[in-house]
Amino acid sequence: MLVGGSVFRLPPAVRESEEKMEKIGVWMTCPMSTYLQQELAKRFQVFKSWEIPSVAEFLHQHSLSIRAVVGNGAYGVDSELIESLPSLEIVASHSAGLDQIDLVKCKDKGIKVTYTPDALTEEVADWAILLILATLRRICVCDRFVRSGLWKNGDFSLTTKFSGKSVGIIGLGRIGLAIAKRAEAFGCPISYSSRSQKPDLRYKYYPRVVDLAANCQILVVACALTNQTHHIINREIIDALGPKGFLINIGRGPHVDEPELASALAEGRLGGAGLDVFEHEPEVPKQFLGLNNVVLSPHVATGSVETRKTMADLVIGNLEAHFQVRFSSVDFNKSLVKELTKYRVHKISLQKSRRIRMEDVSVLMTCPMSSYLEEHLDKRFNLFRFWTIPSKNQFLRENSNHIRAVVVNTTFGADSELVESLPKLEIVASYSVGLDKIDLAKCNERGIRVTNTPDVLTDDVADVAIGLILATSRKICSCDGFVRSGSWRNGDFELTTKFSGKSVGIVGLGRIGSAIARRAEAFGCPISYYSRSKKPNTDYKYYSNIVELAINCQILIVACTLTDETRHIVNREVIDALGPKGILINIGRGQHIDEPELVSALLEGRLGGAGLDVFENEPDAPKQLFGLQNVVLMPHVGSDTLETTKAMADLVIANLEAHFMKKELLTPVV
Repeated sequence: MLVGGSVFRLPPAVRESEEKMEKIGVWMTCPMSTYLQQELAKRFQVFKSWEIPSVAEFLHQHSLSIRAVVGNGAYGVDSELIESLPSLEIVASHSAGLDQIDLVKCKDKGIKVTYTPDALTEEVADWAILLILATLRRICVCDRFVRSGLWKNGDFSLTTKFSGKSVGIIGLGRIGLAIAKRAEAFGCPISYSSRSQKPDLRYKYYPRVVDLAANCQILVVACALTNQTHHIINREIIDALGPKGFLINIGRGPHVDEPELASALAEGRLGGAGLDVFEHEPEVPKQFLGLNNVVLSPHVATGSVETRKTMADLVIGNLEAHFQVRFSSVDFNKSLVKELTKYRVHKISLQKSRRIRMEDVSVLMTCPMSSYLEEHLDKRFNLFRFWTIPSKNQFLRENSNHIRAVVVNTTFGADSELVESLPKLEIVASYSVGLDKIDLAKCNERGIRVTNTPDVLTDDVADVAIGLILATSRKICSCDGFVRSGSWRNGDFELTTKFSGKSVGIVGLGRIGSAIARRAEAFGCPISYYSRSKKPNTDYKYYSNIVELAINCQILIVACTLTDETRHIVNREVIDALGPKGILINIGRGQHIDEPELVSALLEGRLGGAGLDVFENEPDAPKQLFGLQNVVLMPHVGSDTLETTKAMADLVIANLEAHFMKKELLTPVV
């Protein structure tokens, strides 16, 4: 028998009593997991309420034989049911919530009540972080954007950064604490509100929820549902959170005044919301369904195969412990919350450069990038927009002797031909961390300086990597579509796969790879990596062969630079080593993966799933992926947040100004 996720062996005397349990009647209030129903049926006489035509008549005839009730967070045990079962001894909830159980009545009648708190702590905390990332980074909208073919018409809009945002949590119990520890790994300051201040915590405490909302950017509801917390999120709280704020609810639907939330989202008084619960499930307010600033999931925070099995085992363990009096020394409240690794987030502080005009310096911008960058380059330099010029060859013949700087990105860089055509070129400034579109050898040969924007995008790309892992394993985009289509009314969403505790392998342990590792550690994930050489000062397991890394991890993340050696580094051998339960994440470059091999592996079930932000022939993504639910597709937006694109643009400009003012470059490459 499994108790709290660990194996417990029944003593011989207890095993002998199992036959007696077969006559004990257990009432199930609604369909739950198939596994739970099967395991209960092996041990008890199970009555399934939803299969009985007349419940009242049935209970009148069989009430004396029912000694246990198994309910959940949706269908519990009210006063009427308790009164109708005179032999009732125990209520076992397949949930952490107790708001659907009349606890007062149970106490009056001496009926024991159990639930499954620790078994689902990690899963719900994971889901809260997923909802934050999916809402701020608009993961589901991105996925629809790629699948619809809209990427060919232009880039996706900028989103909002998560790392460093202040997070407020209503209810700092097991789940609230687990959310806080995960958010800390993203460099988020944590504050909270609860009935009383918690001892020995460094988090800022606010006695009033409205003050918490006014002092955070992301507000997470993780408290129990009581009369006091019903509609705890009202207009006052929403307005305190404000138009740049985000609301996440993984508690209960009635915590939120849904009409007020819907109007705030539609009117722009609130930035966005991620909702796993609703007041009248499976009914969802229609106003939410047409909004792109909300992520909707069908009450599936605990809906992974692993967690539902653990919860079911705990329900069964509690029932067996109650009915087998010799089985009396098991601790069913053992906490599963682990002490999570913390780290100090490295922040880049760019020195404000003097705002000068260099009208005599001509700068060539190779393609559209951010409007902010374009605007500020135009203010300082004589800017040429290469993409607007009809005859590029004629333009270069006429202006090549004037252009002293080129601004590039990962779409349109500075190849040998362009560099050779600009005899006065002094500096190439990349609006990216990637350098694969720049002929570095040619630049070095001619003494042309090269800069990039490495540190400012590290957090955003690492955030997206974690977001893609969670979104792929927990199928958030399919969940969102499931709710919006009305399918929830026809039945529950399928079970998915847990992230916490999974082994994570990283290809390339540079800035971004290391940032991903630190975040994944907060989810209890063992980390291993592959790179050209072993890194000093790290305890992560090193593999000198990528196939060995893939064999020994469940999630493989590509985060290395693109070179001749790393092109198609993920091939059939690597994919097959990862296997049918493995997940592949790519936030590097599209060319890192042999796409035809990836497509066939996903179609044939040789790979469990993939989360992809980059593709080999952007903006063309393989159409075979568009119909698959085990992939999440994003249009190369790993660093595309308002905050980071501004910081990248400022760094490009600062490097150019430093060069032409004969000062030290901020981020030199060559």
